[in-house]
Amino acid sequence: MNVFYEGTDITKDVYINRCEHETFAEKRADRLMIRFVDSKKMWDSWGPRSGDRLRFVNGAADTGTMYVTDVRPSNGAMTFFATALPPSCNTKKSRVWENFSLIQIAEDIASQHGLQFASYDVTDYKYSYIQQVCQTDFDFLQSRCLLEGCAMTVYNGILILYDEQAREQEAAVTTFKIGDDGVYEYSDRSSQAYSSAEIVSGKYIGTYYARDVETGLVLRPMREIACASNAEAIRFARGILRDANKMQYCGAFRRGITCDYAAASIINIETSKAASWNGKVFITRLRTDHVRGETKVFFRKPLEGY
Repeated sequence: MNVFYEGTDITKDVYINRCEHETFAEKRADRLMIRFVDSKKMWDSWGPRSGDRLRFVNGAADTGTMYVTDVRPSNGAMTFFATALPPSCNTKKSRVWENFSLIQIAEDIASQHGLQFASYDVTDYKYSYIQQVCQTDFDFLQSRCLLEGCAMTVYNGILILYDEQAREQEAAVTTFKIGDDGVYEYSDRSSQAYSSAEIVSGKYIGTYYARDVETGLVLRPMREIACASNAEAIRFARGILRDANKMQYCGAFRRGITCDYAAASIINIETSKAASWNGKVFITRLRTDHVRGETKVFFRKPLEGY
C-alpha cells in the first residue's frame, strides 16, 4: 500500500489502521475514508487541512487524486475523508444556459473546475434556454443527465458522461461466482415499479410507458420540468422513468478485493443458492476495505427497452 499526500509519498512515515474506498457508477463522486495510527502526534505537526490532495494505491487499486473534505484527529489516530470532486464544486450558482448542448455544458463545467472531460455514447441534445438556479454545477449537470438517460461520475480528475442503456447492452466482461458459503443479499422491488411517467410543462405534455411493467403506477414529478416541445417532454419522461425503475432488481455480495473491474462494469453473476438471479448485471457501486481485504459489490439488473 502507498499513500501520497499533497504529491509526496508518505508511506514509510505512516501506519494505516483502516481504509475504505467507494466508487460509484453515477450521481456521486468516488470517496475515501482512511485512518492512520497517530500515537506520536505526527499529523498535527504536518498541518493537514480540508482541500489537500490525497491518493491511495494498493497494487492495481488506485483512488486517483482525491480532495480532503474532513480532517478528524482523535486520541491516537488521524482520520481523513476525501472525494474525487475538487473543493470548488461545492459552490452554488445561478446561471442561464442559452443554446448549449449537453456535452457543451459538461465541457464548460469540467473546464471551470480544472477537470478533463470524456463522454461515451451520449446523444448531444441542444437546449435553447435552461436555468441553473442556486445549484452546484455538478448537481445541475446531474439533473440534466437524469432527464437524458445518462450517467455522470468523476474519477482522477476526469468528468465522465455515458449513456446508461448503451452501457447496459454491452457484453459481460467476466463472471463472478457466489458459492454455497457466499455472503449476498438480493432484492426484488418490481411491485413498486412505475408503468409510465408523465410530464406536463405549460402547453407541452409527454408520456412514456415502460414495457412489461403492469403495476399501473404513474410517475409524475413533484416540480415542473421545463420543456421546449412535446418531443422533449416525452424524452424527459423516459429519463425520469428509467431513473425511478432501474433499481427494481438489485443486490450486493462480498468477495476478495476486486481491482480489475470498476463501477459501471457489466458482469455475469452465478449464485449457487439463488440461481434465478443468474445472468448479466450492472455494477452500481464498489466498496473496498483494503485492511480487511474485501470488496462489497453492489449491482442492478439492466432495464429492458428503455
